[in-house]
Amino acid sequence: MMSAPSKSSLRFKVPGYLVGPILILVLAMVYGSLGSEYFLEPASIIFNTGRYIEIGLLALALTFVIINGDIDLSVASTLAASAGVLAKLFAGGVPIFWCCVASVFTGFVLGLINGLIVIKFGLPSLVVTLATLALYRGLTQVLLGDDVVANYPESFVGFDQRLVIGGNPGLPAPLALFFVAAIIFYYILHKSNYGIKNIMSGSNPSASKFSGIGVDRVRLLAFALSGTVSGICAVMITSRLGSTISNVGLGLELLAITVVVLGGTDIFGGRGAISGTVVSLFAIMAVREALVIQDVNGQVQDSAVGLLLILTVLVPRIRSFYIDKRDRQKRFNEARAKA
Repeated sequence: MMSAPSKSSLRFKVPGYLVGPILILVLAMVYGSLGSEYFLEPASIIFNTGRYIEIGLLALALTFVIINGDIDLSVASTLAASAGVLAKLFAGGVPIFWCCVASVFTGFVLGLINGLIVIKFGLPSLVVTLATLALYRGLTQVLLGDDVVANYPESFVGFDQRLVIGGNPGLPAPLALFFVAAIIFYYILHKSNYGIKNIMSGSNPSASKFSGIGVDRVRLLAFALSGTVSGICAVMITSRLGSTISNVGLGLELLAITVVVLGGTDIFGGRGAISGTVVSLFAIMAVREALVIQDVNGQVQDSAVGLLLILTVLVPRIRSFYIDKRDRQKRFNEARAKA
């Protein structure tokens, strides 16, 4: 006869990687509510998500890259180049649908180029994507110059204003898309063979190769996925802004990487969770919106995000150091007691 589950077994336990993002989210919401009584209204919260969905989608794809032990600093520049291709084709008279297809394909190709250079030449992804960050942004400048491409069709502009579920506050299409993407990425990372291979490749590449896992293929797919999502985000941001300029998406890579690392993904690879990325996106959003409500200037906002990035990398390392030191001391004391 099975015994009844104890109270301790029924108690829900928040994963450790979610504690930080949840704490930041709560503090930011409290701070923001002090600046405006409307800050916590559901309609206000949902409306403010529109500007962050591209960052969230980039972060979901970057989770796979970073779990592999790689980094992609060029996601925002890939987005810009993809948006530039879309704008250039539209200005040349190509129907908007095919412009969007070309944008997504451009992102895929640029992400694939990143992966091929990293893998085939054995170069650090940090160096390669730092170089392509400048290269892809430069290509966008060549494509568009100082021109502004606008006058997109009304059917294309304003995707962020469309509701999947009407009412007050309703569910905007970008937010619905993000939730659907998060579920898909969750399944891929945590339930599929590719996700398992991704984590194993990041935790121990050499052992994974001896186990028959195509580590290079896993890494290449992650870079291609990152580029493809950047192309999709290029379509979304063009629809949201209704125009395209060469500096579109500038600085989004910092926010996307911060979201991933804050969500518990190890910057050195081998560990991460989509749920952490999702929660940390809303934490970053709450921080930035709370600072806006409190009339804090943009430079201080960027500094706050940078500080969060440093802390999210530094604090776990300090904690691991002291835990290892405590365990070594404990083993030493036990060994001395037996002697």
